[in-house]
Amino acid sequence: MPDKDHARLHSMRSGIGTRGRLREGFRSFDLNGDGRLTLGEFIRFMHSVDDEITTEECETGFSEIDANADGAVDFDEFLAWWTSR
Repeated sequence: MPDKDHARLHSMRSGIGTRGRLREGFRSFDLNGDGRLTLGEFIRFMHSVDDEITTEECETGFSEIDANADGAVDFDEFLAWWTSR
């Protein structure tokens, strides 16, 4: 992951304070209600947190967060990433 992409995604974590708010935001962008975000849903979610984040940065982050590489990010994967480091 390019350093600037990694740094920007990690700096965004402070934009959403509580787990409840994070879950609420996650659910609001889970358009089909399956408990997982596709890449497109993830990009929309990230743009809602930081309107200056690029699609490339989102794609990089999505690949990092999708721990089981199933092509979607569930809330537990997202929360683990959001609260790490």
